[in-house]
Amino acid sequence: MFRNLIFDWSGTLCDDMALTIEATNYVLAQYNREPLDRKAFRNEFQLPYPDYYAVKIPEARLEDLENFYRHAFDNSTTGVTIIPHAKEFVQFCRTLGIRCFILTSMDPKAFDEQATQLGMYDYFEHIHSGIHNKEHYIATLMQMHGLNPHETAFIGDMQHDIRAAHCAGITGIGVLTGYNNPMQLAEAEPELTVPDLAALRALIERYPQPAADTIHLNGLELMCHIGVPEEERATPQRLTADITLTSPCPFAAMEEDIARTIDYHALSLRLAEVAAAEPTVLLETLAHKLATCCVHEFGALQATVELHKYILPQLKSTAVRTVVSKN
Repeated sequence: MFRNLIFDWSGTLCDDMALTIEATNYVLAQYNREPLDRKAFRNEFQLPYPDYYAVKIPEARLEDLENFYRHAFDNSTTGVTIIPHAKEFVQFCRTLGIRCFILTSMDPKAFDEQATQLGMYDYFEHIHSGIHNKEHYIATLMQMHGLNPHETAFIGDMQHDIRAAHCAGITGIGVLTGYNNPMQLAEAEPELTVPDLAALRALIERYPQPAADTIHLNGLELMCHIGVPEEERATPQRLTADITLTSPCPFAAMEEDIARTIDYHALSLRLAEVAAAEPTVLLETLAHKLATCCVHEFGALQATVELHKYILPQLKSTAVRTVVSKN
């Protein structure tokens, strides 16, 4: 259905509404405005937030508003959590080779702290944080990463997210887990609205995904001291590996840039080093090491390694296969 997904953060992947309301009420108190409860906040708050405060507190300077908000945000003890099904959804995207990005108005430092604390940071190819006006910025994001509008969607919980998607000519997907209520979100006319990301996953699973672009290394020769008996490990053996890698970037978006793909010459040399580094008892152990190297050192979204050993005279080869995905 989609090769690329852009995610909002607050209300879409992270539940920080209580913290946001607390910080907003602190700002309002500095200007003698009445505090908001959760219902009132959801009914009236809008992004971009400078426009909201221009109506709510027209006499305030944006710099002062941001300083008050940051002070309250940084000194609060109110916690944030991952929205149910969010982490499972981005893990699911990774297994399909879907490229994932963040586009959020949240302060970059605050975002980094939250995403790291919640174990979500490494699921995204690139983070675009501190973006006050997503509608103006999203075209830059699309161009920067070579995203095809027909293969891309923006997932968010507010009208501003859906409007940004429409500005870029991509699909806008609304989720009802965050700041806007269903009627507000509907006013922005998202192409699709789901109650949560579990429902979106079910929908994606119902329709075939475009096949991920893959790289194959066939018959890579490796020398390794391997075997259960110590005497077998004493002499290096020739192994061969057939390796399939899910590319971290669609081939159509690479634009002849080797930095966007996997340097399979460098990878071949590195895998030879891994195999020769130390004696190994089990073929299964070495296969897992090789697949892990492909993912964690060379950026493959998924690596399948089939490792062949030529030790038994009655068999052409003994082989094991393992799959490691980027988590």
